[in-house]
Amino acid sequence: EAAQAVFWVTILMSAVLYVCAIVMVRTVGRPHADDENYDFLSARFGDVIRSMLTLFELMSAPDFEIYQEEPGLISRRPLLAMFLICFIIFGSFGMIALLTGVISESMFE
Repeated sequence: EAAQAVFWVTILMSAVLYVCAIVMVRTVGRPHADDENYDFLSARFGDVIRSMLTLFELMSAPDFEIYQEEPGLISRRPLLAMFLICFIIFGSFGMIALLTGVISESMFE
């Protein structure tokens, strides 16, 4: 039963990643060509697959320094910073808590 629970948690997290990736592509993934952060945003959020990979990297091994080192990214896009921080918190800790809870619950049954 634990394997089945892990499977469903994986499906749930994949769906969350997919929806968040679509949001990121639609909001920041296609900046204007004259944008200072055009290369950075296009490389990470240019399409759904790249955006899912970027978000998965943030969820599994949060490294926010890359975004802080990009000149002007956080100061000109505070909502992006808030989204990424919330995604890191809820994605990382939420996934760990969900997996731990599901596996411990199935151990008690």
